[in-house]
Order: sequence, then C-alpha cells, then structure tokens
Amino acid sequence: MRGRLFGVMSAVLIAASPVAAADLGAPFAPLLRPTLAPAWSLEAGGRYWYSAGRNAYDYFADGAGTTRISRLDYDGLDAHSGEAFFRLDNAGGLFLKGYVGGGLPRGGTLYDEDFPPLFTPYSKTDSEASGKLLYASVDVGFTLWDGRATGSLPLRFGAFAGYHYRHETIDAYGCRQIGGGNVCSATVLPTSVMVITEDDTWHTLRLGGVVDVWFTPAVKLTAEAAYGRVWQSAVDTHYFTFGADPADGSGDAFQTEAVLSWQVTSLLNVGVGGRWWHQQTEATDAFGQLLKYKTDRYGVFAQASVTLGGP
Repeated sequence: MRGRLFGVMSAVLIAASPVAAADLGAPFAPLLRPTLAPAWSLEAGGRYWYSAGRNAYDYFADGAGTTRISRLDYDGLDAHSGEAFFRLDNAGGLFLKGYVGGGLPRGGTLYDEDFPPLFTPYSKTDSEASGKLLYASVDVGFTLWDGRATGSLPLRFGAFAGYHYRHETIDAYGCRQIGGGNVCSATVLPTSVMVITEDDTWHTLRLGGVVDVWFTPAVKLTAEAAYGRVWQSAVDTHYFTFGADPADGSGDAFQTEAVLSWQVTSLLNVGVGGRWWHQQTEATDAFGQLLKYKTDRYGVFAQASVTLGGP
C-alpha cells in the first residue's frame, strides 16, 4: 500500500513539475529557471595616459592668408593624464562608450617667429611652456557583424558616431632671443614672468569604426579610427603687446586608438594601448586676420577595468 501511494505521488509531482517550477517562490524558483545571458554588459575602469603634444599656427596680415607675419609653435608639451572610461553593450548590438580625463602638460617650449616685411629683420624667440589639459568623448554605435555568434571567426565590427571635447591652456614664461631681431635681445625676461597664454577649445563631431579581435578567449585587440569635423575657439593673449585676441574657426580632425587587453578574471581586465588626435583648422581673429592651426597629441596608456554582465 505504501509503495503504491509513493508511486502515485511521484507521478503527480512529475506531471505537475512545470507548473510547480513557475509557482515556487524564492529562493527555489531561480534554481529551477534556465540561466540566460544578461541583456547588457558594462566595462568601466581607469587609465594613465602619457602623451606628447604640439600646437602650432601661422598668423597672417589679412583674412586671405597672403602675407604671413608670425608663427607660434608650442612644442614638446608632454602630459601625464588620468581618465575614467566605460563601454556599455546591449545583446542586440547597440553600444555606448566614452571617457573623461585631464592632465598637466609640462616641459614644453614656445617658439615665436616674426617675419618681414612687417617685422624686419626676421626674429625668433623661445619661452618655457606649461599648462593644463581637459578632454572627454562619448559615442553611440552598433555592432554590424560578430563572428563569435556563428562560431566562424573571433572578430567583431562596429560603427559609431559621437562627440569629442578638448580644452588646452598653455602659459609661456620668459623670453630669449635665439634668432635674428631684437625682440628679447635688449632685456632677457626671466622664466618667472608670464608673457603669453594660448587658450584653445575644440568641439568635434565624429564618425568612425571599431574592430575587436580575440586571439584567445582572454586576449583581445581593439582598434578604432574616426574622422571628425571640428570647431575651435581660441584666445591668444600677449601680456606685453596687444593683450587678448580671440578667434573662432573650424576644420578637420582624425582620431585613432588601439588597446591590447587581457581578461585576468571574469571581473578584472588590464591592458595597454595608444592613441593619436590630430586637428587642422582655420580661424579668424578679432582683427579680421587669418590663423591656420595644426594640432597633435599622441601617446601610450595603461588601463585596468571591471566587467559586469555579459555571457
């Protein structure tokens, strides 16, 4: 009798198991439900970026750019920067990524040249240069193809559109005559005296592509490149001559970046990489005179991040 009753109860439980699994409350229901990959995954972390920078521009006598009168070249602007970054991925292919950071350019040199016929003879001076750097970027994109989904290739391709912000202020100290002329030859200004400040802000709208290559399940190479349309606001302040001279303009930009990362654990990632920003713009100042800028910053970085979600 007991054996027959046990058999009936077992049959009832087996027949009712789909309903029971749905009706059971915590903590038993999660154990009975199938495990599904999260709809979203997030990678977030920090970077140290060591970069070299240069910002040079020619200054013309009019808006047509026919007669160059001066050239200012801020070179050797090495910066130590810290930044935070993230990438948010949706299982359907949508992603959002970005970073924000800042640093202190140091050890640079301003070369200031003046040309005939406005300045006769030709003059070249140098000054010590240092300042601050702020930057941020945000992109929204879509994964166009992921070979891992079909098991064909460990590759993933995506496209994105976004916005990049960069603000750089460089102060020049002292004045030393190193070629022709007599701008600073009569009295050498010490490096404790600020002579020029260059304050620039660039706003860039960009379009680009990104590729991920998995060499192993834990080792990945990510590379991206983007073209941008950039708008610039600049203020050149000469403290001993004409004062502040604001200018506004626009131009073209490109940005590239590559990262080799290693997934140490299911949570922790580390990596090394490099990036290059380039901008080329033309601006008109308050006097209606043309300025042609060429700006670069490039360097290497190390990063660490955590990953939440994902398969």
